[in-house]
Amino acid sequence: MLRLSENRLHLLFKCHTNHPTVIKRLLSTHIKEENSSLEDAGIISNGTIYERKHSHFDGIAKDSDLELLEKGIRKSDEMTSNFTNYMYKFQRLPPNYGSNQLITVDKELQRELDGVLASFNAPCRFAFGYGSGVFEQAGYSKNDSKPQIDIILGVTYPSHFHSINMRQNSQHYSSLKYFGSEFVSKFQQIGAGVYFNPFANINGHDVKYGVISMETLLKDIATWNTFYLAGRLQKPVKILKNDLRVQYWNQLNLKAAATLAKHYTLEKNNNKFDEFQFYKEIAALSYAGDIRYKLGGENPHKVNNIVTKNFERFQEYYKPIYKEVVLNNSFYLPKGFTLQNTQKLLLSRISKSSALQTIKGVFTAGITKSIKYAWAKKLKSFKKN
Repeated sequence: MLRLSENRLHLLFKCHTNHPTVIKRLLSTHIKEENSSLEDAGIISNGTIYERKHSHFDGIAKDSDLELLEKGIRKSDEMTSNFTNYMYKFQRLPPNYGSNQLITVDKELQRELDGVLASFNAPCRFAFGYGSGVFEQAGYSKNDSKPQIDIILGVTYPSHFHSINMRQNSQHYSSLKYFGSEFVSKFQQIGAGVYFNPFANINGHDVKYGVISMETLLKDIATWNTFYLAGRLQKPVKILKNDLRVQYWNQLNLKAAATLAKHYTLEKNNNKFDEFQFYKEIAALSYAGDIRYKLGGENPHKVNNIVTKNFERFQEYYKPIYKEVVLNNSFYLPKGFTLQNTQKLLLSRISKSSALQTIKGVFTAGITKSIKYAWAKKLKSFKKN
């Protein structure tokens, strides 16, 4: 007989498994129903939520039960990877699923971010703030000028968004605005599909905001086709407007990042696990092959600075994922990715998307703002060397 932890059993219920034999055997032999007043939880399988009652496990399982359980977890990981309908519209998610993504910030910053988002007349479905303007990074002093606030806006119809926003904030756009919103939305699709307006003055703050279609955003989070915003969302961000589809797929995006980071950490440390190194590996994923690093446009110590100043935020952001992947050995990567081919695939995709975005930025920002942005990046790189 083996003692099976409640965490391990809870993981089985959380997974997207279709192994009724495992569940039925464990339930009939070792589980007792608790009070019916307890809150329902759920299992997501191919976009459907199945309800269940919270249960109490007596902690005893046979070898065969444990083996079936492990097979069930592996099968559930495989099923999750095979579910790729990233446009599926979730009506709701199980309680607390993805709640780790909803990081809090101090009230003053929250008001500033909410004010920036509220300033747009054009509609958006999802928004998040990121970067050193939202989360402090090591290596910066109080004497440094306040960094830009970086925001991403996920919209349903980019052309409609740009049409309204051009009328309201014409000064945010380069000369591309004279070609009209339809042209701008098509130009947006080049590279990673994000249209950036840097150095926009909003409520007295310098803001760089990027516009992306929800379909493009969800596809990247679910499939890593460009790894542009998927990589960004693997580091702590501040959600300003939530969307259940993003919350669902980003939870898997975090799990995939943790899967790789665990592998790389053990590989580089003689099979010894180090939590700080684990988060550094996560933060480094999106910078592999980034053309800005090759051109010296990014601080070479950026990864270490991000994790050093935000270690506790990483812990909060990855709390349930850490338990699943590091402690319970759950494994997940998007379809088509393996531990053997991921590094090569990401290097290729990041190099391509970052290069196209950098070139595109010259046109979307305009020459003056592009030079200003590049110089600001270069100065930060010099200071931190």
